[in-house]
Amino acid sequence: MLKKASLAIFATMTLLGSSEALAYQAQMNTFMDVGTDWATASIYKLSALGVISGTGNGTFQGSGVVTREAFVKMLMASSSTLSSQTTKSMSIQDVSDPAHWSYSYIQQAFSAGLLDDIIVDNRFKPSQEITREEVAVLTGKFLLQSLTAADRDKWLQTSWQTEKTSRAFVDGTKIKDANQPELYYSSSLGIIVGDEQKQFRPQDSLTRKEAAAIIERVMNTAAEKHQLQGVGFYAIQSYSNVDKMSLLQDVKFGWSQLAYSGSGSASLDMKTAPFAVPDGWQAAMDKAKSYNINRKELMIYADNKDNRLSSFLTDQAAQKAFIGSVHDLLTSNNPYGFNGISIDFEGLLKVEEQGAYTSFLRDVKSAIKGYTLSVAVPPTDWYKGYDMKQIGQIADQVILMAYDYTHKDSKLPSAPLPLVNDAIQTALSVIPKEKLVLGISKQANQWITSPDGKISLENPAINLVEERAVKAGSKLEFMLPYFLEQITFQDDRGSHVIWYEDKKSIAEKMWLAKYYQLQGVSLWHMGNYNAADWDIVKQYMAP
Repeated sequence: MLKKASLAIFATMTLLGSSEALAYQAQMNTFMDVGTDWATASIYKLSALGVISGTGNGTFQGSGVVTREAFVKMLMASSSTLSSQTTKSMSIQDVSDPAHWSYSYIQQAFSAGLLDDIIVDNRFKPSQEITREEVAVLTGKFLLQSLTAADRDKWLQTSWQTEKTSRAFVDGTKIKDANQPELYYSSSLGIIVGDEQKQFRPQDSLTRKEAAAIIERVMNTAAEKHQLQGVGFYAIQSYSNVDKMSLLQDVKFGWSQLAYSGSGSASLDMKTAPFAVPDGWQAAMDKAKSYNINRKELMIYADNKDNRLSSFLTDQAAQKAFIGSVHDLLTSNNPYGFNGISIDFEGLLKVEEQGAYTSFLRDVKSAIKGYTLSVAVPPTDWYKGYDMKQIGQIADQVILMAYDYTHKDSKLPSAPLPLVNDAIQTALSVIPKEKLVLGISKQANQWITSPDGKISLENPAINLVEERAVKAGSKLEFMLPYFLEQITFQDDRGSHVIWYEDKKSIAEKMWLAKYYQLQGVSLWHMGNYNAADWDIVKQYMAP
């Protein structure tokens, strides 16, 4: 992870009623000199991803100029797929110190063949201000690499001339002939274009906030090519959105939980609310069939209240009984048409529990051969009982529950974008992107400060939050760097601050999943998503 200019929030958290408390550090990028203008969202998004950083003392200095080495660093750091390994040795006279902050990025760019037109007389001149022409050539070369060889050759040989004619920059003669194919490719994608007077200004320098906007466009271009799979959790009053299965490829039906009372006895419970098979379940399964849902899994939930889950994982006889009941459901008593299961066992805090949970999952996988297994996992910066690497090897699909960071005292909301990004990066270090699904939970966190100064935390229903957002006296604001909606208001109970997911924050998280080329995103739970949210889902999902 690249070093960030940040505000560190140190919080001692106690989750799920546990008596244990650990120090948790959340880093949120804040810049004192970044106001609200056309570049603000780009600056904070790239900062959240570690692509850019501040200049020290909590500032970004967006009007400052960008050097060649700084832009190359941004461009290389923006790629979620470019290998860090070099295949071409580098020997540049003025880039010779491997300890220099930009060396590895320049080495990457050199190895990828991006710097051939900038290096002159074996000098890169890293501290020289980069020009708009150089930026366009670098980004053009970078993005051309994603094309097939045939399409790339076609552009470089002939197609770029059509773009040149269309743009008709009045100062186009100032662009070097050798740079034009790559420059006009960047222009064709809207990465860097001319001004209102149709001037390209090839020799002008670039500001830091202009660079942030350009790099985000580069990232958007790459992300747009990736198609996401849609995973919906059909649970807890989701029937109102049953037709939205048409947008999904995978549905988990939240109709069961682990029943464990100790002493070697455990089973699959599909009768106890809220995780019970609902009346009229056939209608939901018929819809799934009509929409050709590829994967229909039964979600099995368990929490660790009173350490029941931890105890279960040390009870071999109970595990055997439970796995047997799951096997029987799938193979002998399956009127629902489930073709797999989704394990959502939450609340394992101790590293020592990793082995037992991994062993349990292996036994489950072995027992249900021919059926799919997905496993939901929390971010492991707090929940230490999940061996992400082993789970990634066992499961057919891993759902990353990148939320519930909520902390009462610091007023940290459920899923700020920087923390979601960190959770993805951590998971991807050990789990193939083709298996990883980003979990999005549409939920709200409400802090109430009473007139006597006492602070309480509530989790109101989403429909009530959305009603509150449009009432007189409510102030609604999309807050950066969290990339979450915030509602503030006052009433006789005191002052209120509500953070919640809406179509804007959902879109940012879905963009992250596309950027990292994950298998897809999951939606907990389908009943909470409104029409505007589903429009975003439709926009980002694979057809």
